[in-house]
Amino acid sequence: MAASPPLRHVAMFPFMAKGHAMPLLHLARLLLGRRLASAVTFFTTPRNAPFIRAGLTGAAVIELPFPSEDAPQCTDELPSSTHLVDFVSAMTVLGPAFADALAAVEPRPDLLIHDGFIVWAKDIADELGMPRIVTLGIGSFSSYVCGAVMTHKPQALVSSPTEPFPVHGLPDLRITIADLGPPFDDPEPAGPHWDFVCESCSSMYSSRGIIANSFSELESVYIDMWNREFDIKMWPIGPLCLAASEPAVQTKDDRDISDWLDSRLAMNRPVLYVAFGSQAELSRAQLEEIAVGLDHSGVDFLWVVRSKWFDTKDRFNNRFGNRGKVVEGFINQLGVLGHKSIKGFFTHCGWNSVLESIAMGVPILAFPMAAEQKLNAKFVVDVIRMGLRVWPKEDADKEGGGLVVSGDVQVLARELIFGEEGRRAAARASELSVSSRKTMEVGGSSFENLAKMVQEVSESETHANGFPYQTMSNCRETFW
Repeated sequence: MAASPPLRHVAMFPFMAKGHAMPLLHLARLLLGRRLASAVTFFTTPRNAPFIRAGLTGAAVIELPFPSEDAPQCTDELPSSTHLVDFVSAMTVLGPAFADALAAVEPRPDLLIHDGFIVWAKDIADELGMPRIVTLGIGSFSSYVCGAVMTHKPQALVSSPTEPFPVHGLPDLRITIADLGPPFDDPEPAGPHWDFVCESCSSMYSSRGIIANSFSELESVYIDMWNREFDIKMWPIGPLCLAASEPAVQTKDDRDISDWLDSRLAMNRPVLYVAFGSQAELSRAQLEEIAVGLDHSGVDFLWVVRSKWFDTKDRFNNRFGNRGKVVEGFINQLGVLGHKSIKGFFTHCGWNSVLESIAMGVPILAFPMAAEQKLNAKFVVDVIRMGLRVWPKEDADKEGGGLVVSGDVQVLARELIFGEEGRRAAARASELSVSSRKTMEVGGSSFENLAKMVQEVSESETHANGFPYQTMSNCRETFW
């Protein structure tokens, strides 16, 4: 008779954004497929529930009633990314419903895995004596750099945003204030964003550990530094996207995209995939610069756009002839990146996109915009050397200032697909792809780390046993 899985029931509470939910869907598939857990239950809002159900057939999903039908229930419904911190705060209204639902679910979960943005899940799990693990939507490089600069404050010693400074513990690395997003670019931050970071830190510190959607062969230096410097263990168990089912055509749009990519492959015409995530804010002027640059590059491209970028019905329809295909909406990105015609990815450098590009062996043209994306771009271009970077014009007072201009898009798109730098980046991407797949296979580092993480949680006797709690005041003084 087969032994019972170490965990009987795992509760998962992702933040209400596709990029945050997808890694947990992949993790649930791993836990169930490897018999590390008998059951998994997701908690989410009603309008986010269909995406969760579609992502994992047969998953148990509990919908948490939302007090207002008109209020946004996921980040796709936000008018702008500037509302993100307010949205995170508004999610606290779900606390009572989540507390009741978590207490009532049967069998009682052995473990709660929740997003680092849902800081109030800590108090609810503590009331129930339920162990927690926190997921972060960023890589280990960005996590460590942000923690180190807020602990040691090297950015306070430079005189300009572009002056390089070292990062504690990483003597070969130099970054600038311009590489850091707020609030980490300020050595003495304050305000709602910083308050939220501190709350998230406090919640994270009192958990059983952090799930890193990464792998040791990619980020061992930063994972090891984190685990030495900070009193909360980081578990690298990715790339979780490789736990997805084989990329498949799922919708009419997917079939249309697949047919177009097949036609490029048949003609031996390499394709640049262009996508900047679901939350990116792009002005019409920036869209036009990118469109002109892609059009003049001579490179075939598939460009995913968002309706919120346009004031009219003009989505660049038929502008690029048969050389550029423009689609709108949420597509099977992993399937696209895995297509043999795709030879480059022009991306905002969200961590999911970076990992998917690594897993599929596709070099990157980096165009970071928000959050930790500049650090991700730094990592891709300067650390692992599997990409190029397009930069905005520095003088915002002149025409084109502050924008990535068409000429640079044109040159760098061609270089990535046809140039020598692009060939070197592609070779490196291919090497990392092989490593990423090996790490998820039996005996690989991520394969073993997931089993060890589950075993450690299942063998713990009490929630606080052996895991230090960090108060808010200590968080402010010693970490972030």
